[in-house]
Amino acid sequence: MLDISISYSVNLPVEVTPTINADEYHPAAIVTSENAPISPNTVLATLAAHDDVPTESLREIITGLMATIKLREMAWEADRVAMRARINHTEDQLEAAMEEREDDPEYEYGSIPTGFERNKDRVPNFDIPVGDGMFLPAAFIRRDESTYKKVWGVTGRFGKDEPQYAVEIFASPANDSGIPMEPLRQWFLRLLQGRTSNYEFLRDTAINLGNWGVTADITRYREYEDQLRELNASILAMRSEAEALDVLQESCRNRLAAANVSRHLARLEGACQGCDCRFPIVHDATVQPSNRRSHGRGRPV
Repeated sequence: MLDISISYSVNLPVEVTPTINADEYHPAAIVTSENAPISPNTVLATLAAHDDVPTESLREIITGLMATIKLREMAWEADRVAMRARINHTEDQLEAAMEEREDDPEYEYGSIPTGFERNKDRVPNFDIPVGDGMFLPAAFIRRDESTYKKVWGVTGRFGKDEPQYAVEIFASPANDSGIPMEPLRQWFLRLLQGRTSNYEFLRDTAINLGNWGVTADITRYREYEDQLRELNASILAMRSEAEALDVLQESCRNRLAAANVSRHLARLEGACQGCDCRFPIVHDATVQPSNRRSHGRGRPV
């Protein structure tokens, strides 16, 4: 099949103001020449500006609109032909590549690659790019056993050396329309968040269930739980350190007060100018300590 390339350019009609005799034509008669295309926006603006338009002017306006429609039809048809040619060319390239692979004595079309299984809508909408904007469905898939969160897929059409593509998988809504969705039970959350042995028991049971999406989200939840636990521990440690620094700072204030430093440096009082002299330290990593004495035992953490 020939590689057809069609290039075209369609511009909006250029409006040129003709010489009009005001005694013979209504101002609404904006026509460049016979069968000249007219923009629909121009027609709407013209009709909105004038209540009475002569029949001859209306005829010329309609003729201009028809020319615009025909011009756009030609542009659409040219676009369609060009797209069809591109699709045909890509399909020919794909077919040639498949025939080349089929000539390989080690290639057997439809055979299941090692470690894979047939998709059978287990992972729907898993499309693999094959070039020139074309995609083929993943006919064979295998789960990533190291993470349980993604699957690898191949089309099965390009031999044993076909590259593998991966997509993440997620739990899908149940198809039981008669059973309403309910929140997760507490026992399930305790298994998700509890001891490692309990979580592994839950994960292994989900693996045996055969629902890859459920196993993937159980794995994700546990990973997020571990990350949150580490972050909260870091926040708690930083808060404790900030409170310790607050205590040390208070000790400094007490010693300075006992030394009557304000009296000795009273001449500097005018430098404050009535403003708050406790300027904040500008630093991205600054942790503002909580004041334990002002909040008491019930302060927010």
